[in-house]
Amino acid sequence: MAFFAFSVWAFTALALGAPSGSHDAHAVNAKTSLTLLYQNNLNASDSGNHVGAILLDPMRQRDAREACQAIGESLLSRRTIDEHWDDFSHMFAYLSYSRVGGQHEKAYISDGVISLGNSRERTYSHSAGRDVELPVLCTQTSTGDVGSSSNKEILVRSGGNSYIGYRDQKSFRFLGIPYADAPERFEYAKLYSGHSDTIQATAYGPQCLQGGGGSEDCLFLNIQTPYIPKSGNKKGLKPVLFWIYGGGFTGGSSSDPLTDGGNLASREGIVVVRFNYRLSTLGFFAVPGTDIKGNYGISDQVVALEVRVACLFSIVADTDYCSGQSRTSPSLAVTLTASPLWVNLQALAL
Repeated sequence: MAFFAFSVWAFTALALGAPSGSHDAHAVNAKTSLTLLYQNNLNASDSGNHVGAILLDPMRQRDAREACQAIGESLLSRRTIDEHWDDFSHMFAYLSYSRVGGQHEKAYISDGVISLGNSRERTYSHSAGRDVELPVLCTQTSTGDVGSSSNKEILVRSGGNSYIGYRDQKSFRFLGIPYADAPERFEYAKLYSGHSDTIQATAYGPQCLQGGGGSEDCLFLNIQTPYIPKSGNKKGLKPVLFWIYGGGFTGGSSSDPLTDGGNLASREGIVVVRFNYRLSTLGFFAVPGTDIKGNYGISDQVVALEVRVACLFSIVADTDYCSGQSRTSPSLAVTLTASPLWVNLQALAL
């Protein structure tokens, strides 16, 4: 099947919170954004030989250690940078090029200050001066799925609800988020109406009912992002890529490991959103002259793409720049013309 892509422009973001042990804790991005850095060589068997880091916003040197501890990490050490210089040289080159750390060419580490402007040589100093604010480099010790340590989980507040996700080696991940109410059979999808809910977004929701099993309550989406912006900040937000799985409208799932968005998030600096939609008879059955009009799977897709309007993930990404891919060209073509939303979002099919 052919691959197609579309682009849309929009704005959104995620309100990041504290570890899930305290759902009433203040948001950890109340004072800083978080950028997950990882030099991804796409070799999963080699991931144990590489380390990443988390970059925080500029602050005073005396505040840096506590800021890292607030996310369950510590200040990155000179020794770690030296031992993995090949990785960090590429990360620092990216930071310098993209200006992720703003106009700053230095960052605080446990041993003082490191220069980010020269990716070929390591330049350290003990201090940047009194009360000088610089970005902060923290360790990034989460290497896999959610484990026993809850400090790798993150609490997100958005749209009146709380969402508990986590971070792995490549990205921040929010899985199994309901984007619509549990659908009634042969009725069109409606945006999720829950309010003041706490949703554990650390595992995929069930796939939509198909030959290999599944559930009728299946309208969930997944978000993977390398960046959590400071609360209320609209600058530096990331482009969004929506993935619509193929399968001839009879099979497929947003939890397919072959289309996991972690690599795209870490290598391309984008937010990846994948979602389920109803399939086969439950998704497309129609009876002329009755209320069973069909195309319920297409309505699911439209609702998922309209989620940004409801601000479900309103602080994670720049939905003024959303692009997408689909392995099923009919799905993309129909969805792009099915909703007036696309007139406002300047859709572009490629």
